[in-house]
Amino acid sequence: MDTKNIVLEIDAEISRLQQVRALLADTNTGRPKPRASASASLRNKRPVRTLRDAARAKISAAQKARWAKSKRAAKKEVRNAAAAAAAKKTTPNGRVPKKASAKKAVPVNKASQPQTKAPVPAS
Repeated sequence: MDTKNIVLEIDAEISRLQQVRALLADTNTGRPKPRASASASLRNKRPVRTLRDAARAKISAAQKARWAKSKRAAKKEVRNAAAAAAAKKTTPNGRVPKKASAKKAVPVNKASQPQTKAPVPAS
């Protein structure tokens, strides 16, 4: 090998080692180098986008429709739950049992007497 090439390679290695030493010395101080955030660099490059009033109204109407749909579904679910609860109260043959207070009370004295028909007078 040529001595000039050897000297050039040694100089290149020395410069790389000096760069590594500088990096290690900077990180040992406890102060990291400030970096530009990605959002800051993108913010400067992208133009500001604004919505027209018609587009904003369209988006608003679509969101309100989604909310109304979810409210309808919630109300339907509540009605279905109430219907299921009422269905649980039915008897196996499908009738809803009556409450005891809803039955007519029969007086004891009338129930014990046999019912007879009064004779109809002949004319």
